[in-house]
Amino acid sequence: MFGAGRVAASSGVLLGESLLRLAVTAFVSFWIAQQLGPAAFGVLNFASALMAIFLGLASLGLDVPATLRLTRESKAGELLGTLVAMRLLAGLAGFAAMLVVATLLRRDEPIALAVTMIVALAIVGYAPSVFDLWFKANVEAGPPALMRLASTLLSAGAKIACLALDAGVIALAWTIVLEAVLSSALLWLAWWRAPRRREGGPIRADPRTARDLARESWPYLLSTVAVILTMKQDVVFLGAMADDAETGVYALVQKLSEVLFIVPVVLVDSVYPALARRQHLDASADAGGQLMFDVAVAGATLAVVAGLVLGPMAIALVFGPRYEAAMPLFQLHAWTCVAVAIGAARHRWLGMVGLQRHAPTLA
Repeated sequence: MFGAGRVAASSGVLLGESLLRLAVTAFVSFWIAQQLGPAAFGVLNFASALMAIFLGLASLGLDVPATLRLTRESKAGELLGTLVAMRLLAGLAGFAAMLVVATLLRRDEPIALAVTMIVALAIVGYAPSVFDLWFKANVEAGPPALMRLASTLLSAGAKIACLALDAGVIALAWTIVLEAVLSSALLWLAWWRAPRRREGGPIRADPRTARDLARESWPYLLSTVAVILTMKQDVVFLGAMADDAETGVYALVQKLSEVLFIVPVVLVDSVYPALARRQHLDASADAGGQLMFDVAVAGATLAVVAGLVLGPMAIALVFGPRYEAAMPLFQLHAWTCVAVAIGAARHRWLGMVGLQRHAPTLA
C-alpha cells in the first residue's frame, strides 16, 4: 500500500500540473474569445460540447474498473492492450455517430458543420490515452503530468499561431484534434519509457478480458453519460436553438466552472488507488471511503469560494464587456462543483466496494 507521503506528493504534482495547464488554456481562451467574438466562440464550443458527449460514450466507463484492476493484477500489458482496442472501436463508432448528429443540427450552417465534423476526429484521437490509467494505479504522477503539459503547450502554440495568422475558426478546430493526438501519443511514450512497464508483459488485446471489462464498466458508462449530458447538453441545446453569441457567453461560464472542478477531481484521483489497495487488504475498513468524500467536498468548497471571489473580476478584466452577461450566470453555476466532487468520490467508492452496478441509479 502506498504511504501518505507518496499520495500527498502525487496530489501536489497533479494539482500543480492541472493549474499550469489551466493557466495556459485560460490565456489562449482569452485570446480566442477576444479575437473570434461570442458568435464564433459559440460555434467552437458547441462542437467541443458535442464532442465531449460522444467522447464520454466512447470511454465506455472503463476508467474506474480498469484502474482498480491495474492495482490488483500483474498482467498490465494484456489489460492495456484490451483497453486500447475497446476505446479505438468505440471511438470510431462515436465519430460516425457525431457526424450524423452534426449533419442533422447544423446542415444549414456550413461553417459550423465543418467545425463540428473536424472536432469529431478528436474522439478517435483520445482513444489510446488509457496509458494514463497505469500511472494512476501506480501513483506515479510525474511522467504523465509532464506529457499532458507538453501536449497542452504544443496545442496552445498551434492555437496562438492560428490566431496570429488570423486563420479562423476552422483552423482552430484542427488544433483540438492535434491536442487529442498529442496527448495520447505522449502518454504512450511516458508508459513506454517507464522501467516498471515490462513487468506487465507485452501489449495485446484479449477478448475474454474485454468481456469482463464490459461487464464491470457498463454501470459507469451509464453514469458517465448522465453526468456529461448534464454538464454539456445545455451548450448543445443552445447551439441548436439560440444564436451563437448566447452560446458563446454560456460556454465561457461553463469553462470557468470546469476550472473549479479540477481541484476535487485531482484530489480524489490521487487518493483512490491507495484507498483501493487498503480496501482490498481489509474489506471491513470503511474509513477510506469517508476520507475520499471528505477530501472531495472540502476541495470543492474551497474551489467554489475562490471562484466566487475571483470569477467576476476575471470576466470583467480578461474577457471584456462583450461577456458581461456571464457574471451572474457564473455565480450560480460555480456551485455545481460540489455535486461533481461528490459524484467523483461516489463512483470510485462504489467500485472499491464492488457496488458499481448501483452507479447509474445514483447519477
